[in-house]
Amino acid sequence: MKIQAALLLLTTLSSTTAFAPIGTTTTTPTTSSTHLHAEIGETGIAFTNVAREWRCKYTPGPSGGPGDSTSLKECQDLLSEYLPKLKELPGAQVTRQVCGGCLDFKVSIVQPLEEHGAWAEADYEPLESEFIGKLKGIEGVSQVETQEITFEAL
Repeated sequence: MKIQAALLLLTTLSSTTAFAPIGTTTTTPTTSSTHLHAEIGETGIAFTNVAREWRCKYTPGPSGGPGDSTSLKECQDLLSEYLPKLKELPGAQVTRQVCGGCLDFKVSIVQPLEEHGAWAEADYEPLESEFIGKLKGIEGVSQVETQEITFEAL
């Protein structure tokens, strides 16, 4: 079922963005498993992981930087509230990126293609709408956006 969901996601992506799903089998001395990977047309870009990114801009604190930013602290508090739920998603790894110069706060939920499809099919619910709604409610937060992107360690 998970592989079917991932294939459905990749079929949708391939029709709009030239992602071409390819199944490969990896065998080790103790396990055998199928791993999906996709390629973006003829670019040479292949990936096995997809991330859902949630991002916003926060406002600097009275010092002009992030160290005393109330909105950044509230973004982090919100992430701390949702982190246990995010980590329950199949195969999920959660990363946070913060820039003190451009005032970015980003959360990436990275999953293997096999696992990501089911969450994508559910429109990332209920976690995304709850988190994004609360993020938009933080005073000083702007440019709240979401994006699905490839995420590959090289």
